[in-house]
Amino acid sequence: MNTLTASHYRQAFDYISGAVDEVDARRQALERFLAQGLPDVRDEDWKYTRLDHLDTTLLHAPILAVSPARGTPAGSPLLRSDPSAAPAVSGYPGQVLAFANGRLVSAALQSGAVLADSLASHTGALAVKRHLGQVAGESALTQLNAALWQDGAYLHLPADSHPDQALFVVHTAGEADAMLHLRHLVILEAGASAVLVEHYTGTADTPYWNNIVTEIVLGEGARLTHIVLTEESAAATHTSRVAVQQARDSIYHAVSVSLGGRLARREVWVNLGEAGAGCQLDGLFIADARRHVDHHLHVEHAAPHTTSRQTWRGMAAGRGRGIFDARVVVQPGAQKSDALQSSRNLLLSPHAEIDVKPQLEIYNDDVKCGHGATVGQLDEAQVFYLRSRGIDADAARALLLRAFAEEALVLLKGTGLRDWMEPHLAAALPIEMENPA
Repeated sequence: MNTLTASHYRQAFDYISGAVDEVDARRQALERFLAQGLPDVRDEDWKYTRLDHLDTTLLHAPILAVSPARGTPAGSPLLRSDPSAAPAVSGYPGQVLAFANGRLVSAALQSGAVLADSLASHTGALAVKRHLGQVAGESALTQLNAALWQDGAYLHLPADSHPDQALFVVHTAGEADAMLHLRHLVILEAGASAVLVEHYTGTADTPYWNNIVTEIVLGEGARLTHIVLTEESAAATHTSRVAVQQARDSIYHAVSVSLGGRLARREVWVNLGEAGAGCQLDGLFIADARRHVDHHLHVEHAAPHTTSRQTWRGMAAGRGRGIFDARVVVQPGAQKSDALQSSRNLLLSPHAEIDVKPQLEIYNDDVKCGHGATVGQLDEAQVFYLRSRGIDADAARALLLRAFAEEALVLLKGTGLRDWMEPHLAAALPIEMENPA
């Protein structure tokens, strides 16, 4: 990392340090990040994705809270303290927790012991102190987030609670050249269940960087359906890590749909820590124009009788690039583990690229594991069949693309959110297609 960029991160930290807790621990996290620098292709996990543009861009961190003693750093060229107006939160079929430029602007559910609120407002809570920072790991971007986060979502469900509506956490970014390091913490105690939806949007063509860390702790028998829809600005960078710790018989179902942003890198790390735990990681990406979309998955089978499924669909058009890089690790003591990886992808242009890397790392022989991956083109026999029924070639290809993409909607079965997701998906489908042959 060059000296100018390192100095810039330190300045950003100094400006927010008067308005955050645990300054010494945050400063240590910042120094660990600066020692590592931004990840690059020398790291095998970042083989396909480069963040060089962030190392040459001086982004600022908006001040979201100001201590009375310190006040606002007037005239600062790096930091601003006036996030844009609250995003529109209509049209969401559930409770909404809304953030604008990294700051909570609209609260949501807070009934009885069930809590959905700003994480910054609950850092003193016992559950937060117990779990915050314990699940996410110590990657460079996680350390930067630990140093600079100011707000995020906190969802805490007590044992055997079952909210009857989904919780939508809506993030809108509209401040040019901002870096937004949001931190989310989700705790479901034994027997609880919930549907959580994150939706990321941004002002058209506005450059900014969203660097998100989400920690999820599932108690015994807890069930979480976690849907993430990314529709960032065409000039935005989105990096995120979701880290999940699962207890006995808990179930985690994630659906990631990536439809926007200049560069989107999403990591999901799951630890199946106790017997009977299971996860299902599903996703869809559309990489068109010059978009770069990278999904990196890591599932650790650390206990016997654990189950994991990964089902991914991808499309690349124009000069877009998509990556599915997924690893399943079965530890020596994880007998009777059951894991399956599946990735199907379509190339819609001779200039597009899709890289698929499913991996199984198995340390005992009493398991059932497998993987499969395909990268191909639209089936011209299917196109011919539709044309024989009076549908022109372009309409036939569009129809087949829609059918391929809507396989992702099947994954939403039981959530009641298919109708909400469908128009987002339809609007993102590539309009112009080139024959890759």
